[in-house]
Amino acid sequence: MSGMMSGEKMLEAGRMVGKYEIIRPLGAGGEGSVYLAKDTALFRLAAVKQMEAGTEILQEAVFLRDLRHPMLPMVYDLLYENGCYLVMEYIEGVSLHNYIRKRGSVGEEQGSIWAEALLSLLEYLHNRKPPVIYRDLKPDNIIVCPDKRLRLVDLGAAFLKNYGEGARTRMALTPGYGAPEQQAAAGRTVYADERSDIYAFGKVLYYMLTGAEPGRPPYGSLPVSVYDPLAGDDLERVIKKCTRENPDERYQIVEDIRRDLSGRKQGKKVC
Repeated sequence: MSGMMSGEKMLEAGRMVGKYEIIRPLGAGGEGSVYLAKDTALFRLAAVKQMEAGTEILQEAVFLRDLRHPMLPMVYDLLYENGCYLVMEYIEGVSLHNYIRKRGSVGEEQGSIWAEALLSLLEYLHNRKPPVIYRDLKPDNIIVCPDKRLRLVDLGAAFLKNYGEGARTRMALTPGYGAPEQQAAAGRTVYADERSDIYAFGKVLYYMLTGAEPGRPPYGSLPVSVYDPLAGDDLERVIKKCTRENPDERYQIVEDIRRDLSGRKQGKKVC
């Protein structure tokens, strides 16, 4: 399995981690490898994330336990047993990335439904005290469930917003989806706030409607209408406003995006 962290050993099928029996690997990322497991006490499936001791995600695992939203997996447990393991609800389905790759894109109607779902989640995260910034919204972290509802997984990059936060040199970033302010550059402070998630949302919406990877020019920079001539100009304007280079020129809060998307249905012009 690719993507394993330095020093991390792959867990074999049948191994017990607490009361969880490992079944098979699900994937790997920068913060650790994830396995499908069976809860031998409650007889339910779970996702067990193996993490390296001392990593940033361990410091944030406690706050993740308090998040409650229909689109988020529940955190079941945090174990320290010959390693560190975060145990979460197992979400069945296929990543939005693979879903779109198979189908090419989704229509404007389905795209609007899924956009509203994602905005509902971001609004929930951003309105917490202090706000939670997801920081790595992308199609690979979004699951399309069998009933066509969306769920969000891999909360490893999520972070409590720190007002007056100092400069960082490293941050979760996916090319094509990560906002410019999350990228290190000479003389620039690296940071992420609500507007960074809004930028990524705009890129995800673009990908859903076009099937074009935003990080692969020129296809990822062409207007939505090139791929879907029936798509409304207002929807294009929403995406452009979400993804402006300067954070001050984007939507500042999720509620404003929801207002404009709702206004489209009522025939109101998006500015």
